[in-house]
Amino acid sequence: MCLSTVYVQVKGQRQKVMQDVAKMEFSNKGYLLIGLLGDQKTVEGHITKIDFIGDHSVILQTEE
Repeated sequence: MCLSTVYVQVKGQRQKVMQDVAKMEFSNKGYLLIGLLGDQKTVEGHITKIDFIGDHSVILQTEE
């Protein structure tokens, strides 16, 4: 099973937003993250990196 951890990078600092993310959906408010157990969180930013092999991470960059 391949689940990802989503991070937001703000001014060079990476912060973990959510782990065990099973699904990501784009919306006008940002990205809706849906966890393995159904938990949900919306995050603003744009995707700068996705690593499916190494650490299974998604990096979003924000302007804040």
